[in-house]
Amino acid sequence: MTLIVLYLLATLDGALCGFRAFAGRSALIHKRTYYSRALLMGAVAAQVASFLSLAVLLMAIALSNHRAELRGDLEASAGRMLWVFLPYAFAVCLNLVLRALPSTDIRAATSVMVLGPLTGLRPFVMIAGVIYGIRSSQLLETKLLGLFVLAAMLLLESLLSRIASRRQLRELDASA
Repeated sequence: MTLIVLYLLATLDGALCGFRAFAGRSALIHKRTYYSRALLMGAVAAQVASFLSLAVLLMAIALSNHRAELRGDLEASAGRMLWVFLPYAFAVCLNLVLRALPSTDIRAATSVMVLGPLTGLRPFVMIAGVIYGIRSSQLLETKLLGLFVLAAMLLLESLLSRIASRRQLRELDASA
């Protein structure tokens, strides 16, 4: 169950990374479709990172001489990570819900005072969550897998920003 929650959090994180990567790059007046595609692209990118991480995890378990111990260590590590990731995700989701209110003042305040700083904290929260999760791990495999997943998720936003930048350049070249 813990791994499923981490997977869902990674999907949400990927969708929001996609939104951030593409936000502000379009001159369209009606951007709902544009932003929906950005969210979908980020979620799909998170799926790729998640399935790559799952493949590495399954390979580590298959090659391990102590599979049951590794599974237990991974589960305990994932549970500790949730103690860091869930409060952060709750704060982000709560502010996204507040953005649905019809007040422009509330939407602006949540963007400037909460979502902006939370976005800046994202890499530090991810690093802190993984370190907290793997610091008490008994097995080197668990620590390496945690660092692998961390690297994949940290690279996600950078990759999506590059894709968005290249698309924007292609669109500008096509319109010129």
